[in-house]
Amino acid sequence: MTRSILGLAVAVVVAMLLAGCEQDLLDGRALVPETAEPAAAGMAADRLQRIDAFIEEQIEAGQIAGAQVMLARNDLIVHNEVFGVRDWRDGTPVTHDTLWRIYSMTKPVTSVAVMMLHEQGHFGLDEPLADYLPEFVDMKVLGDDGPVPARKPITIRHLLTHTAGFSYGFTREGVDALYREAELFAVDDLAAFSERLATLPLAFEPGSRWHYGFSTDVLGRLVEVVSGQGLDDFLAERLFEPLGMVDTFFEVPADKLDRFGTNHRLNPETAELEVVPDGALAGIRWQEVGLLSGGGGLVSTASDYMRFARMLRGGGSLEGVRILSPKTVDWMTRNHLPHDLAGAGVFGRSGAIGFGLGFAVIDDAAGWSGRVGATGEYWWAGAAGTLFWIDPEYDVIAILMIQRFQAEPLRETFRTLVNAAIE
Repeated sequence: MTRSILGLAVAVVVAMLLAGCEQDLLDGRALVPETAEPAAAGMAADRLQRIDAFIEEQIEAGQIAGAQVMLARNDLIVHNEVFGVRDWRDGTPVTHDTLWRIYSMTKPVTSVAVMMLHEQGHFGLDEPLADYLPEFVDMKVLGDDGPVPARKPITIRHLLTHTAGFSYGFTREGVDALYREAELFAVDDLAAFSERLATLPLAFEPGSRWHYGFSTDVLGRLVEVVSGQGLDDFLAERLFEPLGMVDTFFEVPADKLDRFGTNHRLNPETAELEVVPDGALAGIRWQEVGLLSGGGGLVSTASDYMRFARMLRGGGSLEGVRILSPKTVDWMTRNHLPHDLAGAGVFGRSGAIGFGLGFAVIDDAAGWSGRVGATGEYWWAGAAGTLFWIDPEYDVIAILMIQRFQAEPLRETFRTLVNAAIE
């Protein structure tokens, strides 16, 4: 009888604890992950403090408003620190559940969604995109004398590797100028975006170059057509909910807006930090969202993105939930650029950086001058300064969350300091 009463008491306590955790999830606030002693995971505590000091210096110098750093090694969270303010207007401090615009760190998420459908046999990667999105059936390439018919069809692999021929409209010349005139993001949904993009010529023959562009937004539309769901619903049901990513979405819910801060840039004339209104980059917004940008539209927390990264580092599985096969993840994180493109590499880095299926991949660590790296490391970053990478050789995951455009020098120093803290 005593054991029965004790067992009942234990069951009640466990139920209460589980109910409390469940309520945290229902309220949309994931628990802050427990942090291990750095030495237990092979990280140097004193060298991790260099990261904190550097971030604080950047805030003091007016280079950024606030930041969050989260690091893991050997699947242990070893550093999770917040700094400064998330709202430049009222001084609200950064907290561990601050919501960040991750912009292009959305791309690995959308790419994983595509590979989930590929694993289910819905399509092959070398199949023509037009088999699923017929608006892309007769594409043209912009030549010196105007558009000419493309010699090759766009494939799904081309989209995943940014070799499809799309650009981003960053300049005012060639295809980019046409993109600007077309106002591609001034549409109601991904279907309209895809149809409008398909009316414009490609910047180059599919498969002939690596060039950053709207490929992952087109992949988002592919997910919708193949799955029969909106991209937001597919990601929520098939990826975010299974992984416990309770704070990742295209539109910030009204009851979470208090955790969403301001975005920033350095004023080009005064070099002082200033607030940038939402919509400043390609019209991407996080309220009253119509177009779901699979290339740059997500908001997330450091804790949520760490769960996504841990799933990748775990070979497609996290805490018993399998998203992808280990072989698929291994394949995605290898360089897929053809040898005749290796000389150019990603962002012109002389072949040192290749590109997998949704990630940049370091193919030659010594060839990437300027910082310490490891061959096989894969990563991507966001326009407002966010960055993540996974280093399989040293079993490190690093996440930096800030909100400032054009933050590359800061990110490079962050990489150096993280790598220096590895024992």
